[in-house]
Amino acid sequence: MSASQAFFILFLVVAGIALVIWIFLRGWSPEQLPLWAGLIWGLIAMIKFVPAMLPASIRWSDNISVVQVALGAVVLVLSLKSLILMLRHGSSLTDSQRWAAYLGIAPLVIGVLMVLIFFWIAGSLGAKK
Repeated sequence: MSASQAFFILFLVVAGIALVIWIFLRGWSPEQLPLWAGLIWGLIAMIKFVPAMLPASIRWSDNISVVQVALGAVVLVLSLKSLILMLRHGSSLTDSQRWAAYLGIAPLVIGVLMVLIFFWIAGSLGAKK
């Protein structure tokens, strides 16, 4: 890896961390829940489908995985914000805001279930007999 590629990857990591912190600190109103739900599922689609559409010279580079991790962290932060707002303002949310909060929390729940299933499988396969 050349020095320019290393600095570019370092820049992407720093930019991703700054983006995650900025998103977490900004905009804590329940009116933004429908926007966040759309952003969460749009980012998930981008993480999944955009790398397959890139040319092969870019697709196999290390830069794409750094960007995917940064977008995944943004999804995690938005899901956590949806969960916090759901717990904080649960009774005062409108129906559309409540459904948007559920859609925003869904990736977080799916991720937790995936981790639990992984540990359950690892524990059952690694059990001493």
